[in-house]
Amino acid sequence: MTNEEMQKNKEVFQQLCKEFIRRDGILNLLEYLDTTDFYVAPTSTNYHLNEPGGLCKHSINVFQTACGIYDVILAPALKEKRACFTKEVTMESIAIATLLHDLCKVGLYHQTERFKKDENNRWVTYLGYEINDSFPLGHGEKSCLLLHSYMKLTKEEMLAIRWHMGAFDLGEQGSSNRFSFYKALETSPLVALVHASDFLSSNCLEPTRNWKELIIRYS
Repeated sequence: MTNEEMQKNKEVFQQLCKEFIRRDGILNLLEYLDTTDFYVAPTSTNYHLNEPGGLCKHSINVFQTACGIYDVILAPALKEKRACFTKEVTMESIAIATLLHDLCKVGLYHQTERFKKDENNRWVTYLGYEINDSFPLGHGEKSCLLLHSYMKLTKEEMLAIRWHMGAFDLGEQGSSNRFSFYKALETSPLVALVHASDFLSSNCLEPTRNWKELIIRYS
């Protein structure tokens, strides 16, 4: 991603936050993000948008995907009382839970030279990322905590951010967390909406850069 593309994504992200999130604390949060690597960080090391600027772009993608799903599927079902829920989801809640769901990745990925053998069994050096988590609180949990220090979140927003990874965040955590995830899905349609939007964005909209594109030199 070029510097121009990253700057454009930063402007889009900040505009979306200011347009849809009117809650006290949002401007202070944006000021904080300006002091971090949020706008230049990747969104993963080896998977979707594993390149500079990926984290901000991913956040925008999840928001836009959620809006599409809500407008076409969820909102009509709620209006026509065909949904499993009766309480509508606000655009502010959708914006908070999607644009800010991955704050846990701020300061997480650090660029480094990595080594790998190519198809000819030669060692190559390429520019990749490694994880160095100075505050290993978890994934969605960490995002909730960081956000909550700047603005008050609703219960539904906290659950949607906490469980945006869905079953992929359960791992070996045991049956109690599986129960919590399923219970969260019953609490608000926002939980499933954010999870589905994150999953679709990560797997259908966001390419992975092959390490061969990032080769620095051959050994």
